[in-house]
Amino acid sequence: MKIPSLLLLLAALLSAPVVRADDRRPVDRVAAVVNGDVITLSELTQRAGTEYRRVMDMPPGPERDQARAKALRTAYEAVVAERLVENEVKALGIEVTEAQIDGAIEDVKKRNNLSDDMLRQALASEGITLPAYRARLRKDFENHLLIAAKVQNRVKVTDDDVTGYYQSHLAEFAGEDQVKLRLILLQVPAGAPPADDARVKAAGEALLTRLAAGEDFAELAKQVSQGPGASSGGDLGWVKKGTMPIDLERVAFVLKPGQNSGLVRAKTGWIILKADDRRTGKAPPMEDVKERIREKLATEQGEMYRKQYIDELKREAIIELKIPELEAPPAG
Repeated sequence: MKIPSLLLLLAALLSAPVVRADDRRPVDRVAAVVNGDVITLSELTQRAGTEYRRVMDMPPGPERDQARAKALRTAYEAVVAERLVENEVKALGIEVTEAQIDGAIEDVKKRNNLSDDMLRQALASEGITLPAYRARLRKDFENHLLIAAKVQNRVKVTDDDVTGYYQSHLAEFAGEDQVKLRLILLQVPAGAPPADDARVKAAGEALLTRLAAGEDFAELAKQVSQGPGASSGGDLGWVKKGTMPIDLERVAFVLKPGQNSGLVRAKTGWIILKADDRRTGKAPPMEDVKERIREKLATEQGEMYRKQYIDELKREAIIELKIPELEAPPAG
């Protein structure tokens, strides 16, 4: 069974933070006992990683105490789930071969264009040895195989599910709105005195008067613009949302085809925009995206059933909390 590519990405190295030498570590003690298996406080602080260190940098007081308890509870939930899964893996006799681990590492190297030395350096930068990384990959494999065995038969995505999702999420599949823009820029040097800014602004207002009288925007841009595309009439081509400064984007995407903006103060000077055309992205036919939808829905169902399965294991486990920070906070 193929392990999900997510587990093979180099970013997975960060999934279990590593705590380096730190004089803020508490004296170790038992934090919880799960089915007779001890979980220590040091395990939880290590699992909490950088978040725990961030919390301990806060000034002493109730806010830090609450943040520390939250970080420990989050780490505790993750460690308990891991221990329960490990026990189930052993009970079911699930085994991962060295060849599978080797294949996963080769996939990581290929995806990230890494040599053996580069991989070791990347691991070392996160404080992880290659044997420790192999052990982590083994656990990822075991966890995936167990969850797949327990929840795979529950995942069912029907054609009606796919159709319903497509019809209610058309905007998700549509392309982005775009506007075809032209630009006139009258530059104002950084740090220019107010009088210079006012002079350039007055020149821009004169251009607006000429445009209102019917002069061609493109011809004016060729004559006076100091911005991109000036030689081609200020043509910026088709522009998508998110690709221009937000103050200009707000102006550009409310313009109707053929409409000019007023003067807009930008970082580089005074700007006039014109929308030559607009187009709205349309959703592709369902046939083109149905497999992507089916995979998305199957993944979401699988994650839901995975959480349910872990919750079932927790309900069946005998758990003793040994430190007050792991108790759920009072409601409200």
